[in-house]
Amino acid sequence: MIYLEYLLDAGAGGMRCPSWVDDGGYWVNPADFTMIGATRNNPEFHIPSTVHRLTAAELETRQVAIHNVTPMMKDGATPADAMVEMTEAEVRTAIQNWVADR
Repeated sequence: MIYLEYLLDAGAGGMRCPSWVDDGGYWVNPADFTMIGATRNNPEFHIPSTVHRLTAAELETRQVAIHNVTPMMKDGATPADAMVEMTEAEVRTAIQNWVADR
């Protein structure tokens, strides 16, 4: 898989994921509205050169950096608990699991 940091496309029907992203919409960076998606290796279509391609390690580093500014959250221990901040280790594990699932 190729991991991509991209922006949504604006069109007549509103904002949408670019057609060259197979699986997208993950981990929006509130600072610049970029998000993460994945597409097949050796795609038969053009991905704009302005789109940032990431390795799995770079993706993990991106998410930890964003988490340090805007913490990623998870459900609390019980349904009555509010959302709680994830630890850096939990963020890393979440990204590693996402990559492994693709």
